[in-house]
Amino acid sequence: MKIPIGGVAFFDSGVGGLTVLNACQKRLAGEKFYYYGDNERAPYGSLPPTQIERYVKEAFDLFEQLQVKCAVVACNTVTALCVDGLRARYSFPIIGAEPAVVSAAKRGGEVFVLTTRATFESQRFHLLCEKVQTKYPLAKLTAYACEGLAGEIETHFCDAFYDFTERLPRGSPDAVVLGCTHYVYIRERIKKFYNCEVFDGNEGIAQRLCGLLRQNSACKEQNFTSETAGSEKNRDGRPLFQKSMGEVGIFDHLLSRNAEIKKLGTKTNKCSYIKTRKSRIIPSIKAKNEIYFLGSGADKNKHFCERMFEF
Repeated sequence: MKIPIGGVAFFDSGVGGLTVLNACQKRLAGEKFYYYGDNERAPYGSLPPTQIERYVKEAFDLFEQLQVKCAVVACNTVTALCVDGLRARYSFPIIGAEPAVVSAAKRGGEVFVLTTRATFESQRFHLLCEKVQTKYPLAKLTAYACEGLAGEIETHFCDAFYDFTERLPRGSPDAVVLGCTHYVYIRERIKKFYNCEVFDGNEGIAQRLCGLLRQNSACKEQNFTSETAGSEKNRDGRPLFQKSMGEVGIFDHLLSRNAEIKKLGTKTNKCSYIKTRKSRIIPSIKAKNEIYFLGSGADKNKHFCERMFEF
């Protein structure tokens, strides 16, 4: 199966990252998305770091072949363990998912931060909590590794009567932070259980992604203007192309397309797609966005995505 190149990639161990994809696609109509879910090996939270890194590399090597604009690590565990190494290894921008402890800590009071075991034990997570605790001393952050919760959500997320609360720590916090994208599926149950405000980082990720794409687009337009200004002139010496910023993107696309055609000849269409046999690929093309589901959980994630979200 062929996949068009040049979209935005999302990675998670399973269904959790679909909540992040949902938040992002609402802001980015007309964009191509890839969702790589490794459901057959989920959850990652209890796996050794070296094993997680190996699995993640498989996905990001594919993203590199797809020439993605950027990638979103829609998994708190992978962000905590791998995001620095990924950014050093790959040339495309990478956005991570971190617990929204800042938003919760600003309010003060006791804050429960619910995470996986791998996130809980990571240095990155502890440094984040220490930094936030120092900046907001009126807040008391208490982190908990909710053993097995992500796995139960992966298996029972459609069961309205399944009791997930046995995996939750007891207490009466003033706020709860969901430190795993899987936990967002039971947000309302957690909110009812603790009777307090619940925070997750999905909207923050969506905002960062939109800002990054706008910045990259502006840089491309600026580079095009700088490179072409004054290079071609009319008989009276004025530049042949006098473009407004709104027109630059169109010219940039046409020039890059012409250059590609000259370079590749009649094989342009073949070269603008990537074929892979290593992972399952399921396309889901809607009016607003093209979404391609990759990885071992392609079928499951596509089916669940279309049932739960307005794609």
